[in-house]
Amino acid sequence: MSLRGSTARLTLPTADQMHITLKFLGEIPEVKIPKIAGALEKVRGAPFQLQAARVSTFGRRVIKAEVTDQSCCADIAKQIDGLLLPLGFPKEARPFSPHITLARIKEYAPDLQEKTDALCDAEFGTCMIEEILLKQSTLTPRGSIYTTLARVKL
Repeated sequence: MSLRGSTARLTLPTADQMHITLKFLGEIPEVKIPKIAGALEKVRGAPFQLQAARVSTFGRRVIKAEVTDQSCCADIAKQIDGLLLPLGFPKEARPFSPHITLARIKEYAPDLQEKTDALCDAEFGTCMIEEILLKQSTLTPRGSIYTTLARVKL
């Protein structure tokens, strides 16, 4: 079963666009990028394995794969929250929930629920996470374009 073929209008990211957002920073002045990258260098953690599985939705806007990782992403997200606080980025108010966006829903259609239900127990595989990337996201009508601004090895 696949999301393709649904009558819903979806934006599907390519494999190289898939990611886990540890902290969304919004628009930031270019002058802050080196300070943010420096703060990310202080994150402590070892490379870890991540598994993506179980399709679910965020309301009627996002279809996601849930992530299993022994809470490694949550630990890193918490560290980032603390490290960026002195740079003027407030701590997250919502609980952290690591996920990979599989599609953005532009226009909902009833057959979409059937397709996501059929994927609720799907397993997509595992991968090794070895670094944190500071990404810039540029929104376009065809989807987001991501640019890597900094890399930090775990």
